[in-house]
Amino acid sequence: MSNVTDQEKTPETKEELDISKMTREEALAYMGLPADADIKEIEDRFWQMSKKYRGKDDEESMKLEDEISSVFDIATGARDRRLEAEKARAGEPKIFGKTKSEWRNYWEYSWKGIAIGIAVVAFVIYVLYSVFSSTRSAYSILVFGHMDFDETFIRQSMEEQGVKPYIGWANIVVPNDEGFTTDEVENTKFNAMFYTEPCVLISDKESYPYNFSLFKDMSPISQEIWDGLSDKAKEGVVPVYMSERESIEYQNEITINSGIYSDEDILNPDFYDDEPILIGYMVKDPAISAKLGIDCWWRSRETTVLFGECYNNGADDKAVLVITTLLNSAFED
Repeated sequence: MSNVTDQEKTPETKEELDISKMTREEALAYMGLPADADIKEIEDRFWQMSKKYRGKDDEESMKLEDEISSVFDIATGARDRRLEAEKARAGEPKIFGKTKSEWRNYWEYSWKGIAIGIAVVAFVIYVLYSVFSSTRSAYSILVFGHMDFDETFIRQSMEEQGVKPYIGWANIVVPNDEGFTTDEVENTKFNAMFYTEPCVLISDKESYPYNFSLFKDMSPISQEIWDGLSDKAKEGVVPVYMSERESIEYQNEITINSGIYSDEDILNPDFYDDEPILIGYMVKDPAISAKLGIDCWWRSRETTVLFGECYNNGADDKAVLVITTLLNSAFED
């Protein structure tokens, strides 16, 4: 161990040295350190030498700060290790510009993202193929929320009406206090399924207020739907009215309760419309939801689902047929 004073011991020949060709011993001498200096002494000396130039914007100070940093890089041996690694790399065979070890490291840290990307692309291709290979009159139903879903009942009920539907499902998790997190693949699936131009949305009680903007005001077709429901279906559903402001207040509440948010996530409700609209019909009985093939995964909530019309549906008659058919079938004995 050497004894380094605060006085800079720069050799007289330092101005004649080419930094790029400097040896480690020359770098230590430049810093006023002996050849046996340890890493702590080198770091301390670097701090002493560079602090007088740090933060100054004159050309000479910036030049000297860069020079001291380069010398420090050499004195610690970092430059030589880097050059040795580059030399070894230059001798290794490469595949698309990367060595085997580099591809191994890349795959180790990136395999999950790559797998997700492949899954997403495959699903999007599947959705688009399903849409464009079927007739354009096909009815599309999108089920989303934190749930398990079996499409058998819904499909059979629609096919009994002579309709061959496209049924999509995505496990969408809104901010929550139960520790459930969002899934990138499921979110991408959800977005992709809107290419099917869904006429009806089916969602759980926690998800539909958070996704209020996806629902269309059903007031213009509410009487037609109500007239088409059986007495049992009318007894078992509740019309749901909500304003944009209420949705924002709900979003703020569950976002804050989740404990994971920034100030940007909290919106001012006063900026949003407070006029309620009819966004759907809620099934009150969890047993009916189960009959529809829906089982929510929330631990502290009962399964409750809402039937609504998609915001961009241009064929109200399709929404009427799907909603009345499914609700009537669900409430049949």
